[in-house]
Amino acid sequence: MKPRIKIASATAPDGTPVDLFEHDGAHEISVRGAGLMTSRQHHSEDELGRLTVEGLEGDAPRILIGGLGLGFTLRAALDAAPEGARVIVAELIPEIVEWNRGPLAGYAGRPLEDPRVEVRPEDVLDVIEQRNGSLDAISLDVDNGAAAMVTSGNRRLYGPKGLRALRRSLKDGGRVAIWSAGEDPKLEARLGDAGFSVQSHEAHARPRRKGPRHVVIVGEAIAGPRRSAAAPRRRRARRRGRP
Repeated sequence: MKPRIKIASATAPDGTPVDLFEHDGAHEISVRGAGLMTSRQHHSEDELGRLTVEGLEGDAPRILIGGLGLGFTLRAALDAAPEGARVIVAELIPEIVEWNRGPLAGYAGRPLEDPRVEVRPEDVLDVIEQRNGSLDAISLDVDNGAAAMVTSGNRRLYGPKGLRALRRSLKDGGRVAIWSAGEDPKLEARLGDAGFSVQSHEAHARPRRKGPRHVVIVGEAIAGPRRSAAAPRRRRARRRGRP
């Protein structure tokens, strides 16, 4: 069996260790020793990017990607977005950006070289709080989602205050797509309370419904008064992973 080799390390601002491993020609990003994403299985990240921009109207939508990872979500969003789109990537750990310009660059076709992309070395919530009603879409692949969190500092993003800030940053009719390790009814309810109608999309780690089952939660920003958490608009969609 070929060894799993640590080829680079970083430390998040809160002290969380982040490592890049190589094994048998594939790469994996790990946080506190837990594997978060791998180049071998990324179909759900592809679906996250696609669902983020699906149905966007206009020639120059503004899109925010929270969490760069191995670049697959960014690539899928760029491939599905209009040519005039502008994409901000908020990535708090500069080494992850460096890895995506170096050993990881080829996996997703070097998306950071696309002229539509701007990288911001900031916490995605800080970027969200700067964008008052100016964004058309937001993609969040931060930690393992709200229900299987590895780093407790990310809770503020998925809590009621963070989700209200997220809603304020979006235009009416804009959307947020959130990667989740599994179903998360509590997050869906909080999104409803923050002013979104919600769908839950099944997305497997590999095409043709293979590999671990993940979920992409999509919220569409409702115009007008906020709805109550007790009765958010929720619809479930079960989609087959695309080949």
